[in-house]
Amino acid sequence: MEVRTRHWGVVEVAEDRVVHFPEGIPGFPACRRFALLGEPGALFLWLQSVDDPDVALPVLDPFALFEGYEVPLDQEDIELLSVRSPQEVAVLAVVSVRADPLQATANLAAPILVNTTRRLARQKVLPDGTYSVRHPLFGTG
Repeated sequence: MEVRTRHWGVVEVAEDRVVHFPEGIPGFPACRRFALLGEPGALFLWLQSVDDPDVALPVLDPFALFEGYEVPLDQEDIELLSVRSPQEVAVLAVVSVRADPLQATANLAAPILVNTTRRLARQKVLPDGTYSVRHPLFGTG
């Protein structure tokens, strides 16, 4: 499918790279479909809205950078994402890049859960306050 983007023009995206957020994403209520842009397995990807070319969020696999990071799945996650096996679930953290890229942060407090088999996703706010919405990517920021 063709996806219009602000930064890259029109890009061709395989259907299996598009995920649906039944609840939307906080701050982007009209955006329900997102394409994962970038090379599979790359540290950074882009979550590009299919519904709004101006919405593109840099994301990363938090487990690749943050040792001990945990995201428990609860019954609501399992039902909303139609999870049959924990191996179906990928976790992404939204990255915020500052004027100084060395000050980039990751939102570990509200990860994005993706059922990679059914291509359903949600942003989950972790309840216990253990993680920050602005966790430094490099050192202590």
